[in-house]
Amino acid sequence: MSHNTLGNGEWLLAGNSLWSNDGSVEFKMQGDGKIAVYWGGKCQWQNTPDQSSNNKGLNMQSDGNLCIYDNAGKAVWHTNTASPTGNSTCIVAVQDDGNVVVYRGTPIWSSNTQKK
Repeated sequence: MSHNTLGNGEWLLAGNSLWSNDGSVEFKMQGDGKIAVYWGGKCQWQNTPDQSSNNKGLNMQSDGNLCIYDNAGKAVWHTNTASPTGNSTCIVAVQDDGNVVVYRGTPIWSSNTQKK
């Protein structure tokens, strides 16, 4: 696994992060159950205000959907990019510009956190 992408079937487990190539952007699967984008010394985006310590991590599924799963195996959040929008070629990438993007060749979802 590259330090700035997740591919088909790869996990980002709670407490771990992916970083942009230049190291300025962190995409973190937090221990409180949220995924968050950090740059410029602060949180720029998180998927939910809710907290849960019962989440296993984030999975780039083979159908193209990026999902958070709890420890019981239940999907508790997703990007809604499953087939037919996504497929097994999808990756999620942390970009130097501050954005986190799911690609299927072209972007199909983003965090909309570009640096201004």
